[in-house]
Amino acid sequence: MLKLFVCQICGEPHLADEVPTDCQFCGAPKKYLKMAEDYSTLWGAELTEQEKTDMEATLVLEVNATAYYTDVAKANTKYEKYERLFKALARVEKEHAEVAAKFLGVDLPEFVGEKSRGDVKADLERTKELETGAMGRYKEFMANATSDKVKNLYDALIHAENGHKELAEAELS
Repeated sequence: MLKLFVCQICGEPHLADEVPTDCQFCGAPKKYLKMAEDYSTLWGAELTEQEKTDMEATLVLEVNATAYYTDVAKANTKYEKYERLFKALARVEKEHAEVAAKFLGVDLPEFVGEKSRGDVKADLERTKELETGAMGRYKEFMANATSDKVKNLYDALIHAENGHKELAEAELS
């Protein structure tokens, strides 16, 4: 029987027989997928000045990644593997940007950022660099955080970005 699960990180609903392994929208791990009646929003917490600064940097990173992956998807032939792969990455990164904006209580900015390198291998290498860099920053931001809600966000983002890095590495090997 289908059940309604909601991701505590992004707030998106999932219909499934069992709790999914990861959120299909933001990549958060299973532990953040709750039965609908147990769901509560993660954002809305009062941010310290440091958390606000870190969340603003998170928004910038996620906006750039969304723009980059969107551009890479457009640079590849529609409906081919790499167009689909980068389109999926862009969707997840956009979800991350939306969550950061919700934490900050701001509208999403325009998705402007890096452009495709024009070569799938170079774009996959850049993906590894972006994701590794984001994970490093998010570990730092998580260490700075005093709010458990903010720490949970960064825990989930690190998990998702690591999955993206591993995906790029697998495609390169």
